[in-house]
Order: sequence, then C-alpha cells, then structure tokens
Amino acid sequence: MTRKDKKIADSGWGIKPDDQPANNDEAPTETPTEYHYEPGDENAVREITRAQRRAFNTANRALVQPGKTTIFDINGDAFVVHGLSFGNETLIELLKVIGAGFDPHQLRALGPEYDGTREYDLTRVWAWGAERDTG
Repeated sequence: MTRKDKKIADSGWGIKPDDQPANNDEAPTETPTEYHYEPGDENAVREITRAQRRAFNTANRALVQPGKTTIFDINGDAFVVHGLSFGNETLIELLKVIGAGFDPHQLRALGPEYDGTREYDLTRVWAWGAERDTG
C-alpha cells in the first residue's frame, strides 16, 4: 500500500476514510477545534486542513467574518480559524483547497476593511484517483 492509498471504514455513519472521525465527539480529546493563523505562515493551509480533518468529518461550508473563518462539517460541527479573513491571499488558497465555489477576484475586491459576512458551500470535488500518475 502506498502513502496515497487509504483504507476505507464504515463507522455506522457511512463510508469514510478510516483516519477521519464520524463527528467531533469521536475525535481524540487532544485534537484542537480551532487554529490561530499567523500571517506569513507558508504552511498555514496545509496545517489548517490537517487539523480540521483530524477533529471533524467532511467539510460542508465555510463562513468568513471579520477576524475569523469558520469551517463547518456535514454534522454542523465548527472548526474556527482565528486571524484569517478578508484581504488575505491565504484565505483564497484555503477556500480553493476545501472546495468552495467562489470568485477569487470578487473576494479580493472586498479587501481587509470589509465588515460583512460571506458564506460558501463546499461542493467542488475531484474525481477519485485524479492525482495518480497515469504515465
């Protein structure tokens, strides 16, 4: 088995990767439910998605507010990213990675002074095996 292969398990909540809890109550107690973003952190998107995956089920929607971004899983459990909000390129990268349907140019136009709230459904999916080398 290679690093890209995953075992699949049926937890009673449906089929999912075996390393992801069915809901937040099944996550290990030491698993964080929030992340504090530091501007300039080059690995932020990777660390955020890894932390969210360890404690929550599949991400379902994202809520961006001044000063924070909240990722909700399919059970409605919230993973909060403090310090990541409008006017930050890392937010755009994170939304792309988690599958948000949005216009990056429109989001950039809002700027850091925007004081509203934006909600994004996470519906974009990749075909199974698309990352595998076919050559």
